Amino acid sequence: MDEQKIIDGLKNGDMKAKEFFVRKYQNLIYNAIFQVLRDRDLSMDVLEETFIRAFKYIKGFRGESELSTWLYRIAMNTLKDEARKASRHNTIDENSIEDKTPPEYALDDKKKIIWDALERIEEGDREVIALVDIKGLSYENASLLLGIPVNTLRSRLFRAREKLRLELEREEFF
Repeated sequence: MDEQKIIDGLKNGDMKAKEFFVRKYQNLIYNAIFQVLRDRDLSMDVLEETFIRAFKYIKGFRGESELSTWLYRIAMNTLKDEARKASRHNTIDENSIEDKTPPEYALDDKKKIIWDALERIEEGDREVIALVDIKGLSYENASLLLGIPVNTLRSRLFRAREKLRLELEREEFF
């Protein structure tokens, strides 16, 4: 199903188009959310809310960007909204905090150090590193997803990598 057929189907409330849309983009969006949040359950909640919002606002989609870019922006806005809600309610019980390291990182000492270092840098820095260095997106695609100029992305990525390098040096990674 091509992108225009998906968009038309979504705008008309077609269930097959909705199912195809979710199947096509759920992994991409989940991984982007997870790279920022580092929490599987919360990432799933944000993913679900992202698709709910996408279905709600699809009629306003004008096609000025790719569908994946539009959906990614919804995901990042949803993520920021959830973070604001959580900070207002501050309901985290420190005794219930568990290690959120994925098993594939926990079993490898070097990956665990990198994961922990990524945890210590700011969300926006993790986001650009995740898109370009982990997901392998081009600068152009990453800048489209973030809604920023390519040169701004390059600057942010340079600074984010430098912060990550400093965190890794503190752990005597090199």
